[in-house]
Amino acid sequence: METTLSIPRELQVTRSTLENGLKVLIREIPNAPVAGCWTIYRVGSRNEKPGLTGISHWVEHMLFKGGGKLAKGDIGRLVSRVGGEYNGFTSKDFTAYYEILPADHIETGLLVESERMMNAAFDPREVESERSVVVSEREGNENDPEFQATEELFLTAFRYHPYRWSEGGTKPDLQRITRDDLFEHYRRYYAPSNAMLVVAGPFSPKKMLPKIEESFSPLSKTENPPAPIIVEPTQAGERRVELRIPSEADYIKVAYHTPGFGSEDVYGLMMLDAVLSGVRLFAFGPGQTSGRSARFYRALVEKKIATQASSEFFPTIDPSVFALDLTVWDGVSIDKAEKLLFDEIERIKDVAPSKHELDRAMAQIRSQYSYTFDGVARQGFVIGIFELVISFETMTKLVEKLSKITAEKVSEVARKYLTVENRTVCRTIGVRNDHGH
Repeated sequence: METTLSIPRELQVTRSTLENGLKVLIREIPNAPVAGCWTIYRVGSRNEKPGLTGISHWVEHMLFKGGGKLAKGDIGRLVSRVGGEYNGFTSKDFTAYYEILPADHIETGLLVESERMMNAAFDPREVESERSVVVSEREGNENDPEFQATEELFLTAFRYHPYRWSEGGTKPDLQRITRDDLFEHYRRYYAPSNAMLVVAGPFSPKKMLPKIEESFSPLSKTENPPAPIIVEPTQAGERRVELRIPSEADYIKVAYHTPGFGSEDVYGLMMLDAVLSGVRLFAFGPGQTSGRSARFYRALVEKKIATQASSEFFPTIDPSVFALDLTVWDGVSIDKAEKLLFDEIERIKDVAPSKHELDRAMAQIRSQYSYTFDGVARQGFVIGIFELVISFETMTKLVEKLSKITAEKVSEVARKYLTVENRTVCRTIGVRNDHGH
């Protein structure tokens, strides 16, 4: 087993790798009354193919059903009994599970996560009962016009890369996926070498590592699953799609292709996002800014063009998109709203952010960064996600890198990526009920 120490200023994380390939990150938080245990697997909708969309999310559901030393219902009982909380979720890049527990019950989290890693049951009756759950989730999403618009945007912006489909999968796939399909997906991706365990709490790595080894070392080493190798070709012109669906509002959603985390432009794009609509870099739960002082809010919401207008840019493993999202104010034409939205994009290309705008964005970034490391609950998650996408060190240097982004750099990345040729626009025209229009 190898261990390295990474010490960025106030943070200290010990990174180890067990012989079976499991990467372990331990964050010591002296005097914390609670501890967190996260397992993050490098599997999500990015690892799916047509015919099996939604399989990662369905496997996640199955992993709360017991197996090995845990009977059905044991996970909930064990965690609730000590006043803890637990959950899991699936994204395009990863699937994550966690338990937040009183610090002296961290072994409960280690038991749950080690059994989940290779001993899940996949009882055929439970598979069928969960099929109805994931199908009904999908049907609920299909009744949400915003979900439909976002799904259509990604299906149009990405022609080849698996980022194109949503994590919930398509209904025909969910109706045909078998128990064997699910189990094969589980065996392929739920291996120690494809996972990361993050433990945060009031214990030294020296004391915690032997407990982790005891729980996880018996799990056998397996081959790493192949990573997707599909590269999305460069977009060579604007793509447009228009939906007409039952909705009390009209929506405009836009996606511009952006580079992966290897590019330094990523930091300029993060600052562009902050200037346009506020900071959400570490917004996993409370603590995010409202964006009321940002450009979109002042130009579109305050002037009653939109009820909501935002941008979003977040790190992913493969190149993704810089997104815009606008809900049109009732009574305003969608054409007018779209024109004014793109006027703001042209303005940021021509008029660099003021010192005041950059200073305000940096103040929000610093406060969110501090807030993230104030309690146990989200530390492990943020540490783990950055480690999975690129590296934990990237997150520790994020504030410093963003503080070096100049106003001109913000306009430069806008000119480079937020072009007509590189954008996909999804307009959703709401077909109103009789009491509407």
